[in-house]
Amino acid sequence: MQETSISLPNRRLARIALPSIDGQALGLILSSMLLVSFALIKATDPDYWWHLRTGQLVAETRSVPRVDSFSFTAEGKDWVAHEWLSELTIYGLQSLGGYALNALFFGGVALGALLIAYRTTLRLGASRWLALLFFTWAGLMSQAYWVVRPQVFSWLFLALFLAIIVEHQKNKASLWLLPPLMVLWAHLHLGCMFGLAVVGLYVVSSFAEHFLLGQKRDLRTLVLVLVACIGATSVTPHPGALLLYPLHYLKPGNNNLELISEWQSPDFHANAYLPFAAALLTLVGIGVFEKTRGLFLPLLTLGFTFLALQSLRNIPLFAIVFFIVAAGRTSGLWRWMSVDTAGGSAPARTPVNLAIVFFFALLLALMVSRMPNQLHETARTDGFFPYPRAGVEYLKAKHSDARVFATYQWGGYVLYQVPTAKVFVDGRSEFYGDALLEDYVHVANLASNWRKILDHHGVDLMLVEVNSALARALDAEKSTWRRVFTGPVEAVFERS
Repeated sequence: MQETSISLPNRRLARIALPSIDGQALGLILSSMLLVSFALIKATDPDYWWHLRTGQLVAETRSVPRVDSFSFTAEGKDWVAHEWLSELTIYGLQSLGGYALNALFFGGVALGALLIAYRTTLRLGASRWLALLFFTWAGLMSQAYWVVRPQVFSWLFLALFLAIIVEHQKNKASLWLLPPLMVLWAHLHLGCMFGLAVVGLYVVSSFAEHFLLGQKRDLRTLVLVLVACIGATSVTPHPGALLLYPLHYLKPGNNNLELISEWQSPDFHANAYLPFAAALLTLVGIGVFEKTRGLFLPLLTLGFTFLALQSLRNIPLFAIVFFIVAAGRTSGLWRWMSVDTAGGSAPARTPVNLAIVFFFALLLALMVSRMPNQLHETARTDGFFPYPRAGVEYLKAKHSDARVFATYQWGGYVLYQVPTAKVFVDGRSEFYGDALLEDYVHVANLASNWRKILDHHGVDLMLVEVNSALARALDAEKSTWRRVFTGPVEAVFERS
């Protein structure tokens, strides 16, 4: 009796029948697309308007402003416009492609920071699946801040600095890449001080490892790079002033820390901070100190954890540090989460991968198109931060050169939309200082001296929230103020 055998299809035919799916790459692409989509449906940040107006001023005058020309309360006061290059970029993008281009660009910068951190995590030995998990985690932690603001550049440069330092620890990168980057960072955002702190921390930890742990370190190069980075911050229109500017935030009783919400500590009762709370618990669980990895990353984690607990705006910076440190530490604790050393090639890039990406992109495009989004020439004036659009149009027509007391979040919108008007304060809280911010708060909260403050500063017009206590109080002051316009969210009062 003759035996019969069934031959299995060869591997090539099997791959055709069952296309390979690169799960890690797909996950990274889909997660990236989702995070950028979130950025496109956010409300317009109140600070966007005065950043845009500053960029316009730089473009028109071809110089960086040195004194204030936006307010009547601090007109002529020295102003360190430390974000001028970011603001010029915002104005340039607005001129080229409207707000949609700004939203896409700054979403891309935020995404770039996470992708650099993703690559750094792989360099520390994490598997692609583990890196993808922390990539998504860090994105969710920071996505509330994916708006058109200069601080996004600091996320990118922090990720770059950490990537270079991690490569330097492996003797595969030169620290002399940092000073040129610092020159650019110093023109984009004051967060360059975080870059100096990171380099300084690397120097301190290297000294400790050299003298306390007996590990050889090139201390001379480290110190020279730190000095060069400090010098790089002086290659700006305000040499020396940039290094002293953070003192505005550190002085006792700083109203920025007490009155501005983004400078306050996170409220863990809010669901939005659950990813951050989970990150803190994760760091406690896995620990950050590991003898073989040195002192730099553990000390870095402690420093940025403190900063994030102190101010909400520092959470995206913490997210990048957490991403790199926690993923690297987890892969060290559990080898099955580290890079697969058993060999084998990555899955083939078959058409099915492209089909999945295309389908997901189409789904996100439909979702974004059906929601209020920022893919327009002008920024949205509705949403979480509604702006007094109708009231500002009234100001343009009737009081274009008025001295306006506007609600704090509306100050930047007014000075951009009515450039000939002057505002009481806008989003540059640290520039105005404690005294003026206290005056604003006293008026907004109807303190006993609120009338005297308005008289002292010679306020012509009040642009306030229509249902606020201040609006009701002004209605009652018929001998001094009269309501001349009422809009959907705003009321305008003129001095009688």
